[in-house]
Amino acid sequence: MKFADGWYWPDGEQHMLEWIAHPKNRMVLNGRPAYQGKKQLAVIAECGLQRRMRVAVDVGAHIGLWSFNLARAFESVKAFEPVAAHRECFVKNVEDCEEGGNVDLIGCAIGPAEARVSIWSNPTSSGDSWVSGVGGIPMRTLDSFALQDVDLIKADCEGYEEKVLRGAFDTIARCRPIIMVEQKRDMAEKFGMRPQGGVEFLQSLGYSVKAEIGGDYLMVPA
Repeated sequence: MKFADGWYWPDGEQHMLEWIAHPKNRMVLNGRPAYQGKKQLAVIAECGLQRRMRVAVDVGAHIGLWSFNLARAFESVKAFEPVAAHRECFVKNVEDCEEGGNVDLIGCAIGPAEARVSIWSNPTSSGDSWVSGVGGIPMRTLDSFALQDVDLIKADCEGYEEKVLRGAFDTIARCRPIIMVEQKRDMAEKFGMRPQGGVEFLQSLGYSVKAEIGGDYLMVPA
């Protein structure tokens, strides 16, 4: 673990540090440089517009780059991160996940069914981490947590998003949350899915695209 530019990172991280340092990406939120700051602001603004600021779900929480800011906008945050090294940084970055805070960090992968999986991580770009077969990490569906009052789901799982959403069918049907789903660079194809499968699945549930921001789709219920 190392500390750089306001955040704790896995030791080998280079790419994300370069991204947040670049002048065209640079944005400070709540006193720290933000990763995907424009996307975070768009989601928070949409939820605020609809006065839906109860529970935010962060799937693919990484080191807390989203949860840090969501914790300051929502009543509570449920953050899911399967990689132990990322969770260690998350705890250092998101003080609200300590006892008495409003962030719960859950150490499992989220998917379409219960399983045991492995996660591959790029040593110099830790955000490039994805399910890569059978292993020792538990996978659960989001529905298995029976979460209530979910007003936001953010899913950034390097191509696994459609599977995550299919395992959240009951939660989505019950809560009708706003959803930010990554769908870029044909990442889903390595899992045998369509590049826009997550968006198409949500559209089949009555969602529409409110905005597309750099390969992430802000989806709102009808």
